[in-house]
Amino acid sequence: MMEFMRTMAAGWVAKIFMGLLVLSFAVWGIADIFNGFGRGAVATIGDAEIDARDYQVELNKELNLLSNRLGQTLTPAQSASFGIPNQVLGRMIAEGTLDDLAIKYNVGLSREELAKRISAEPSFQALGRFDRSYMQQVLRSLGTTEDRYVISRAALEGRRQIGSGLAGLATAPKASLKIFHRFANEKRSADYLVLEESKLPEISEPTNTELESYYTDKKLAFRAPEYRTFELLKLEPGDIADASAVSDEEAKIVYETAANRFRNPEKRRVQQILFNSEEDAKAASDKIKDGASFDDILSERNITQEDADFGLLTKAELTDPAAAEAAFALDVNSVSDVVDGRFGKLLLRVTEIQPEASRPFEEVKDILKAEVAADRANGEVLDMFDSIEDERAGGATLKEIANKFNLKLRPVSSISNTGELKSEETVTDLPEQQKLLTAVFDSDVDLETDPIDIDNTGFAWFNVTDITPAQDRPLTEVKAKVIEAWKADKRSTQLTDLAAKLKADLDGGKSLIDIASEQGIEVSKATDITRQSQDSALPQTAIDQLFNGPAGYSATAAGEKSQILLKVTNVSAPIFNADGLENEALKQQLNQNAENDLLSQLVAGLQRDLGISINQPLLEHLIR
Repeated sequence: MMEFMRTMAAGWVAKIFMGLLVLSFAVWGIADIFNGFGRGAVATIGDAEIDARDYQVELNKELNLLSNRLGQTLTPAQSASFGIPNQVLGRMIAEGTLDDLAIKYNVGLSREELAKRISAEPSFQALGRFDRSYMQQVLRSLGTTEDRYVISRAALEGRRQIGSGLAGLATAPKASLKIFHRFANEKRSADYLVLEESKLPEISEPTNTELESYYTDKKLAFRAPEYRTFELLKLEPGDIADASAVSDEEAKIVYETAANRFRNPEKRRVQQILFNSEEDAKAASDKIKDGASFDDILSERNITQEDADFGLLTKAELTDPAAAEAAFALDVNSVSDVVDGRFGKLLLRVTEIQPEASRPFEEVKDILKAEVAADRANGEVLDMFDSIEDERAGGATLKEIANKFNLKLRPVSSISNTGELKSEETVTDLPEQQKLLTAVFDSDVDLETDPIDIDNTGFAWFNVTDITPAQDRPLTEVKAKVIEAWKADKRSTQLTDLAAKLKADLDGGKSLIDIASEQGIEVSKATDITRQSQDSALPQTAIDQLFNGPAGYSATAAGEKSQILLKVTNVSAPIFNADGLENEALKQQLNQNAENDLLSQLVAGLQRDLGISINQPLLEHLIR
């Protein structure tokens, strides 16, 4: 069977498909394979089908993961631009292909071995041992069942066996390891100049003809986006909390049960003298007892008042327990006996005492009432949510609902999907702003939509009242911006042309020092730069150019409103030891890539024989 599989793994497949297979963890990854149930096939591989509901579950899972990473909910258009729908489908097709092969050749684990591996799964351990009830609880939280999980895990183990049989011992050749090692560790040095836009002559104003021509060519850059106007109704505990409804008696009960919260503990200003030996400390203590002052001892030891002062601290804030006990037993302006401190022998003096004090009820009652009201409101949000949804179901408008429940209805006028108003001000205080604006721009005028969750504390409803389509702005409206952009492009072009001319001079034999002198700037040096250097003054564009030629190679690179002119002065190849520990991670990565290449070829070969059919109308319906 292994010979057959190696025969099937002929030829190279597209890199993108390999990426999908690696991404899927179809063979080597965690068994993140909890699928749903449904009807209709979104794709078929030979006789095997990929159920539409299963695909929808996996697609939603990927979208949720990516949305969490990006911090915003992805729209269907955004998910398509990331290629998520195709990646998920490619992964499921790859899994289905290998599952078909495993069934055909009876590859898989025995029931006993499968049960053993499932029972060893860390996710199903409770108190250090497998717990079937806990496993069922975990599976329920993931929206699946024990039977479904066992079937999915069995398929995964079959794919792992196929992968191990075909590619388990695949290793990358030493020559490729050497190439990648040099790529990662080669160091280069260069001399370079930084040509800055700010040093260029002032750009003159454009003529009307130049301005109109530029505006015509760049009209899309000045186009007004689509704007939408909507009403927003928000429900959070703070929107319904009513501190005036909390009585003084209720607030006082909270005050008395949490008295320590409003207690300011005693504080003392402590000074310290640290001695090298107990004898020195005892001698100083005896001097004080004979009439010398603490200040006299400070002067003798050349210690200033500031250096001796610990500050005004509570007992808990003094990190030396022995010093804390001694200091808080002293009267003001008195000096301790010798204290056996954590870092040596000490003499302490207390120069100020702030007694313990509690803030009176009258001072904090408003705070307590607000907290009691907020706590009550937390429990009332869900009840009011149900009432609002009932009102909406009965046809009430958001304005009517706001009036009935004494909530604020916020109008939001002419806002883009990025939060910019027509006035060019940017709104940043909308609840769940990106999620809300995405939903607003997916909606239509007076179209009822589902409420939006606000950070697990509340809800928001909206109603779109007007849509202004995207449109070109006339030149008269954006003239200042067009002139600014025209000048910026002119400066960039002038700087690029200057860098190209100076590079030609450099290549023609003029030294970098002479060029720098003519431009009134200095030559800078970059040494021991690798491709991954993060602390270099050179931008990444210049670092990339640095590795594009041998010693003596010159190039230009764009910086932030600047151009870099550089010349490579030294190339240092790293010492290569194939068995060195520094190459272990790279070796493992290359071996994994070799395994993935073989698996990709196997899957591609199988799919050519089995044939793949995709239900495109159903797929487009699912990803909309």
